[in-house]
Amino acid sequence: MAENNKDLKQLKIKTSSLTRIQKEYFGYKQEEQKQQERIGKLKAQNADDADIKKQEEVLEETFQMYPNIIGRLIDAVNDLQNWLDGKKNDPLIQTSNEKQIAVDAIINANEFLQAHNPAQ
Repeated sequence: MAENNKDLKQLKIKTSSLTRIQKEYFGYKQEEQKQQERIGKLKAQNADDADIKKQEEVLEETFQMYPNIIGRLIDAVNDLQNWLDGKKNDPLIQTSNEKQIAVDAIINANEFLQAHNPAQ
């Protein structure tokens, strides 16, 4: 029984990791929007070119995070799916609510990846 509790805990951790990475993407999207607004405001105020350039560099750093996040999300989906596949004969896992939450997270992440990953 203790092993099964560890398995359920591991399942929750892997599922949480998957959803956290997806949320991270949206956090960077919000940061991107704010940064673009900041740059627009600076340009409208005829701010110093160096200030504008610095803010554009910050925006570029945000853009550079997207491939990293997508890669980590793909890895997390594969890791969770492989873990679930390895537990197909575990009745506690197969009948748990956590398993359905994990499957839903995988489906959601795969839909997200189809919509946001130009490499697919």
